[in-house]
Amino acid sequence: MRTTIIGSLLSLLTTTFVAATPNPIAGSDTVEVRDPAIWYNPSLAKYFVFSTNGQIPIWTSSVLTGPWTNIGSALSSCSIIDSSGSCNIWAPDINFIDGLYTLYYAVSALGSQNSAIGVATSPSMMPGTWTDLGEVISSVTGDVFNAIDPNIIDDSVGLQLTFGSYWDGIYQVGLWPGVNDQASPTPGTHLAGYSGRPAEAGFVYKPASQPYYYGFFSDGITPLIGATSRPPAGEEYKVLVGRGAVGQGPFYDELGNDITLNLTPATGTLVLGSHDNVYAPGGQSIFADPVSGRDVIVYHYVKLSDPIGGPSYLGINYLDFSSGWPVVVS
Repeated sequence: MRTTIIGSLLSLLTTTFVAATPNPIAGSDTVEVRDPAIWYNPSLAKYFVFSTNGQIPIWTSSVLTGPWTNIGSALSSCSIIDSSGSCNIWAPDINFIDGLYTLYYAVSALGSQNSAIGVATSPSMMPGTWTDLGEVISSVTGDVFNAIDPNIIDDSVGLQLTFGSYWDGIYQVGLWPGVNDQASPTPGTHLAGYSGRPAEAGFVYKPASQPYYYGFFSDGITPLIGATSRPPAGEEYKVLVGRGAVGQGPFYDELGNDITLNLTPATGTLVLGSHDNVYAPGGQSIFADPVSGRDVIVYHYVKLSDPIGGPSYLGINYLDFSSGWPVVVS
């Protein structure tokens, strides 16, 4: 009986003291963004955040806690890609490749598969320094994929471009010898999602502390400005993940399920969901911060206290991979 009581008390204590998801670190809750991407320029000692909208707006700060200052846009005009969405650019992804800051982006329209992913390069990330190299890959109505939401990883195989939203999921193709040279045919390797699943914003990341590659993605319905209602509870945007031995997948969740499979419950381990005043977080990117030496996740979220249809804001947290799975921490 005593053993049973002690065991029950330990179980209760374990349940009671499970750490809650922390709120975003201070300093960015007034910065309106969607699909943020982050990098650090050591020469300027500044962080740069890029976002969906217009010609890719840029915010900078000397520290992650801000203040963040809008300094203009990456592109000085519309993308050189000949598309109806070329003046309202989506989902930037930033990296440093062969001595240049390299920014992938998407041009499209809501619900359309007539989409393309482009790339621009800069020596500093400052406005006015970017060279738009134009299209890398594209999609048309009827394809199994949609060429939006780019993410680049440079691994032992070479540059790998991850992309996709809804349709049949998230895919990956190789790029070489250059950052805009498609080296393998689309749709490429299937990484996550399946027909009809609201999976997008794929992001492949390998922390220095782990032998695994992690395939992050956003799942669910993301609130947009002007919306008049919210999705049913649990169906809103959230960040999920799987992990694998290589950057080309397959990626498996904590239950051992390939995140391309159509199962119930849906595949993918939860990294970040709605909590406190943070509603529908997603559109994430992950970054190895050279200043703190920590892994950083940036994302957008809606404030639950705001009226429905309001803007989304920049969220920043650290990630702890010590358990083998990413955990959001302060």
